[in-house]
Amino acid sequence: MSRPRKPYGPNPPGRLFGTMIKVLAAEMSDQGRLSRGKKYWAEDAVIDIVVGHGAVTAEVQGTRAQPYIVTIETSAGTGVPAKRDVWVQCTCPDDTGTGSDACKHTVAAMFTLSDEVSIEPELVERWRNSRRQPRPRGTATLATLPPPAEFADDDDDEQNDERPNAQIIELHPRFDPILDKISVLLQAPAGAAAPTFPEVEPIDHRGIRDRSLADVLDDALNELAIRWE
Repeated sequence: MSRPRKPYGPNPPGRLFGTMIKVLAAEMSDQGRLSRGKKYWAEDAVIDIVVGHGAVTAEVQGTRAQPYIVTIETSAGTGVPAKRDVWVQCTCPDDTGTGSDACKHTVAAMFTLSDEVSIEPELVERWRNSRRQPRPRGTATLATLPPPAEFADDDDDEQNDERPNAQIIELHPRFDPILDKISVLLQAPAGAAAPTFPEVEPIDHRGIRDRSLADVLDDALNELAIRWE
């Protein structure tokens, strides 16, 4: 697969897995980056996505001509991974280098991954077929970071990819025990499979005799729109 797809209908087969991935994106980002990432996703800024064994790669179009590359890796397992089992990276200047914090481009890619999984839940199994080891909890990570508050505003797409005055500092991955428990509770049990849905049987509706009522219903259907949040 390459070009991102959008799920159709109120109950796609991988709806639960898709929702869990959106929850995971929220855990890995702050409110500002989550909001901007959802806007990128809604505006179809993710122009390409490939779900491979152990890693998802996506291209996200920002304000510059060349799209940013997002990588979302996970350790081996079953079902949607918890935050501690995911490592993310983006080529944008706002990437922290820790692997545990999602920039807005990564959020957009994760929401696009949610769409793909909603349509085809088997992709989760492919994604979790990985050789990557889980990230140890509470251990320090070396990361190259810019000075505080730099590259963190809404115009970070226009910043240069170079990080002036970068320095090596020691970080502890953010860990929220409550969100982690929620993620574990939402995770599908081992051996779980997507539910099977019965085929839809067409229903032969009689035509509406009242012409004025038929016109009203036609207008309502013309204005009907489905928004996936």
